Amino acid sequence: MKNVFITGGGRRIGRGLALRLAKCGWNVAFSYNQSEMMAEKTKNEILSCGVKCLKIKADVRNNDEIANAYEQIKDKFVTLDLLINNAGVYPKATLINEIEESLWDFTLDTNLKSQFLNAKHFNKIASKNAKIINIASIGGLEIWKNRIPYNVSKAGVIQLTKALARELAPNIAVNCICPGTIVIENEPAEDSSKINITNIPMGRYGNIDDMFDVVNFLANCSNFITGQVINVDGGYHLSN
Repeated sequence: MKNVFITGGGRRIGRGLALRLAKCGWNVAFSYNQSEMMAEKTKNEILSCGVKCLKIKADVRNNDEIANAYEQIKDKFVTLDLLINNAGVYPKATLINEIEESLWDFTLDTNLKSQFLNAKHFNKIASKNAKIINIASIGGLEIWKNRIPYNVSKAGVIQLTKALARELAPNIAVNCICPGTIVIENEPAEDSSKINITNIPMGRYGNIDDMFDVVNFLANCSNFITGQVINVDGGYHLSN
């Protein structure tokens, strides 16, 4: 069995990926911050797949809490084969003059610094030919009105992916996924965050299976594939 750690695995995309990997036979560790009830439900569903599960409450912005999470993972799993840096925030649209330093720090620390911290700790217990998958956003490739902290943080994830791919080779392959609008059953995206469906050539929003197809490929493909950025957006990026 292989072992995966997913940040922000208690809800939405992280939860969906955790359950699908468990069904494929992966032992799953995942972090959550505030969604205790959903995290417990996720843990029970993972265990029902006949694999091991470790639920860890941790603020991904805090290095000490992340270090503690990896100590717990090491005790239970010994090594990790895959890290999915999924935890992130999507703050409301804010004019530049209204962007407080606290909002900037919160967004950059959650979306970008957390991915660096996790990669650093993952590197210490990674198995041979391990993988890192960073979740960025189409918002890291283009500029959205009044979304400066978000756009910058996700663009940083893309550049971090490339830097890590070079730094951690040849043992660890690092790739990045840029989702468009992904609608999760029973957890719909806010209307304000949805791309206009008329701008999506495939004529629909994405779902968790669309995300998992790419994650499953990157988790199992050759380590010769590294430093790549893959859009999961139904062709939205082609319409601009």
